[in-house]
Order: sequence, then structure tokens, then C-alpha cells
Amino acid sequence: MTTPNGTPILPTTNESQLLTINTAAQAPLKLTSSNYLSWKIQFETLFIGYDLLGYIDGSKPCPPKTLTTNNVDTLNPAYTLWIRQDQLILNALIGSLSPTIISFIARANTSHEAWTILANTYAKPSRGRIKQVKNLLKNPSKGTMTVTDFLHSVRARTDELAILGAPMEEEDLTEKILDGLGMSTKNLSVLFKPVTLLYHLMNFMRNPYPLKPLS
Repeated sequence: MTTPNGTPILPTTNESQLLTINTAAQAPLKLTSSNYLSWKIQFETLFIGYDLLGYIDGSKPCPPKTLTTNNVDTLNPAYTLWIRQDQLILNALIGSLSPTIISFIARANTSHEAWTILANTYAKPSRGRIKQVKNLLKNPSKGTMTVTDFLHSVRARTDELAILGAPMEEEDLTEKILDGLGMSTKNLSVLFKPVTLLYHLMNFMRNPYPLKPLS
């Protein structure tokens, strides 16, 4: 449920309380073919906070549809509640997908089915995709980007490699970043100890101004 202004109401101990997720405000990142990790994290943290993770990971299965008392079958209220909440979650997932991806889960009946399809599609290691991402990291260039944007783009690709089971070594990551920034390890080693070099490079993401190459 939400308030009149659209603010979600947190679930209470009352099991009849349904939760509507406002994806535009709470999960604004739409899933594309290259940002699965970030998209997944935003939903996992949200569902953990609202105690809804069991719907998507399958640990909270659907209750029986009917209850039998004195040989009389009646509709189980818990079943109706589960179906309604699950469909609200499924709706939130659909609303967070890029238009070209929605068709992938068109046949999903539950949020768990949709979640599993997306995981199998985008988190499953693919030799072709691994090669494609590695090629993108061969000669990264800052170009006209700010240092912040450049570092974020490199980090996004290395995060995807980690998801695909092909993580990049920190030394290799440092080298790629330095190459893209037009710097060298020799230049920066004057300022930083080697073991803290990557740490300082990552801190550059907080710098809103372009970083000038060292001479």
C-alpha cells in the first residue's frame, strides 16, 4: 500500500498488509544487457529491507490454495495474500526492465520465475560475453569523460567480468585505468606506495574535476 502522495507504507506484523514498490523512486536503474549486477543489488537490498526476498529467491513458496476443515474445502486467505503480493513484486520487476528485455520474462507467472530467468540470462557465464567485455577493456580511453565517469565505466565492466566468473586482477585493473588516464605507474609511484595505488585511484571517483596527467 502507499500513502496518497505515493510513498510506500512499510509492512507491519499484520500479514494482510500488502506492499507496493515504487520502482521510479526506489529502484530507478533499469536492467540492460550490461548492468545486471547493479540492477540486482538495488532490488536485493530493497527486498531484504521489506522482508520480501523470499518471494524472488523461492524460500517463501506459495501456500496451498485451499484449507480443509471437517471435509470442507475453503479458499486459503494466505494463498490469496501471497498471490497478490507476488504479482505486485513481478510488476515492479517488469517496470524496471528495458523494453527489449521484457519479452524474456513474458511467460513468467511468478516473481521467482522472472528473477530466475533474468539470472540465467545475464549472470550465467558466457565465453562470448566475457571476450566482448575484455575487448572493451583492452584500450580504455578517458577521452572527453570526467575522471569520475571514466572510472565508473571501467569499474562497471570489471564488475561484469566478476559476475561472469572472470574477475580481473587488481594490478591489471590499475594498469588499464592508468593507460586510460594517460598516466604511468612510474608517475604515480612517486606519490603513492604500490600497495595503496589502486586505493587512491578508486578515490579519484569522488573528485568532480578532471584529473590532469602527471609529468
